[in-house]
Amino acid sequence: MTKKQQANLSTILTAIYRPAPLPEHAGNPLIEALPPFYRVEDIVDAFARIPHIADEERRLPAPQRMQAVLRLNEYLEVLPSHFDVIEQIGLLVRAGYAYRNLSDENYPKLLNTFYHESMNGKIQPIGYSSASTAPSFALFGVSGVGKSSVVERALSFLPQALLHEKYGFVQVVWLKLDCPLDGSLKQLLNSFLAKLDELLGTSYQKSMGRGKTIDELILSVAKISAMHHLGMLVIDEIQNLLDASGVGQAKMLNFFVTFANEVKIPVFTMGTPRALSLLEGTFREARRVGDHGTHIWDALPRGKDWSHFLNCLWQYQWTAEKVDMTADISKFLHDHTQGIHALVVRLFQLSQIHAIRDGSECITKELISGVAHAKFKLIAPMLKALKNNDKKGIEKYEDLLVKGLVEIKDEVGLQANLSLLKAQAQKKSQLSAERTRTISALIAMGFEQGRAQEVVTRFFDANPDLTCDRAVRTILESLDSRAGTDNKSTRESLKEIVQTATASEHSPLEALDSAGLIAPIAGIK
Repeated sequence: MTKKQQANLSTILTAIYRPAPLPEHAGNPLIEALPPFYRVEDIVDAFARIPHIADEERRLPAPQRMQAVLRLNEYLEVLPSHFDVIEQIGLLVRAGYAYRNLSDENYPKLLNTFYHESMNGKIQPIGYSSASTAPSFALFGVSGVGKSSVVERALSFLPQALLHEKYGFVQVVWLKLDCPLDGSLKQLLNSFLAKLDELLGTSYQKSMGRGKTIDELILSVAKISAMHHLGMLVIDEIQNLLDASGVGQAKMLNFFVTFANEVKIPVFTMGTPRALSLLEGTFREARRVGDHGTHIWDALPRGKDWSHFLNCLWQYQWTAEKVDMTADISKFLHDHTQGIHALVVRLFQLSQIHAIRDGSECITKELISGVAHAKFKLIAPMLKALKNNDKKGIEKYEDLLVKGLVEIKDEVGLQANLSLLKAQAQKKSQLSAERTRTISALIAMGFEQGRAQEVVTRFFDANPDLTCDRAVRTILESLDSRAGTDNKSTRESLKEIVQTATASEHSPLEALDSAGLIAPIAGIK
C-alpha cells in the first residue's frame, strides 16, 4: 500500500452491515452497508443548512456584523420541490445495487435447481434475470435555483467510499463530475479516473489514462467502476455538451447509455434548460439519459413556497434594526430576483452590508431596489427574459446568469472583507500612534531613546490595547534603579505627578504635559 493510499484510508469508512428490510435487498452487502433510507420529511431538519444567529450579535461592531452576513453563503432551506429529487438519489443507488448481490453463495445451486426443474417440465427462467438497464434520472433548471446544492447535500447523507474487509474491496457509492466545458468525452473519462485517485489514493489516471484512445478509456472506466461497485454516476453541467460537435455529443450520450446498459450503473444528469434539447432531439440515446424521470426546477413563483423560503431566510438579519417581512418587501425581492434562490440570498446579503456600512441599519424597499440596480446590471437581460417567460431569451442569456452569480457572490465577500480590513487597518494605525506617543513621552521625560523603545515594545506586546495614558502610568509606576533616569528625586517627582493625576481622575499624560515635562511631537495630536 502506498503512502497516498494509507493517507486516504481516513476518508474510506469500514462497512457496517444492517439487515435490509426488503427481501430483494436482503443479504446484499452493497445495500446493507448503506445508511437507512429515510423519507425526506424525516430528515428535513438535518438536511437544511442554516447559519447560527443570536440577537446580541446585532450589537457587535459593524465589521463583525458584515462578516457574520457571510454565513449565508451556503444557506440551504428545503422546499417541497426538492423532495422527489432527494428521494430519487437514495432510490437510484439501491436500484442499481439490487441485482449485484456478492454474498449469495446459493446462486450456483439455485441456477442448477432451476435447470433441473425446467427439464422436468416446470416453466420458468433458467438463467439470472436482471433489469436490461440501470435506472437514470435528469434534473434541469436555471442557474441559481439550487440544483447542485441540493444534490450535493443529498449525496452527503451517503458514504462515498466503503471498505468491505470481509470481501476485500472498496465500494464507491457515488461519484460526481462536471461535464467539460467543450463536451469532451476523453476529458470526462480522465476526470473520472482523477476523482477516483483522489478519493482512493490510487493511480488509475496514470496507469490507464496515458495514450489511450476513447474506446480504451471507456473500457478502463467501465472495468474500474465494476471493480469498485460504483453505485451512481452524477454528471453536472450537462448543457456544456451543446458546445460539442454532433459527433462529440453522440459519443458522450452513448457513454451514458453504455454505463446504464452494460455496466448497469445509474446515471444522474443535471443541467440548465438549454440541455433539454439533448433529450428531445434526434439522438435515441439522449432520450434514455432520463428514462427514470426528468425533473424541471423553475425559479420560485410568488406563492406558498416563495413565502416559506423568504420567511425562513428573513430571520438572519444582522442590522441593528430588525425589520419584519412585508408584502411590499416580498414583491420587491421577487421583482429583482425573479425567485432565483441564489439571487435572493445575495441581494439580502448585499442589502444588509450596505445598511450596516452607511449607518442606516435598516433594510427597506428603497435600499433593496438601489442595491439590485447597482449590482445586478450584468444579469438584467436574463431577469427580464424570466419575467416575460421569454424562452429564447432565457437560453440566450443563460451564460450571463452563470457569470453574474459568480461575480455577485464574490462581491458579497469583497464588501464584507473590505470593511473588516479597513477596521483592522484603522485599529493598527491607532495602536501604532499610541506606541509612538508613549515612546516620545518617555524620551521627553529623560529616557534614552533605545531604552524607551524597548520598554514600550515590551509593555504593548503584552497588552496591545494599551493607551498612551495607561502605558505611561504603568511604566512610571514600575520605575526602579535601572529606569531611564538616574535621578531618584526626578523619579519620585514623576511618580508623584502621575499619582496625583490618577487620584483626581485626570490624564497622567496631560499632567506631565502641564508640568512641562513632555515636548511637542511632530505629527501627533
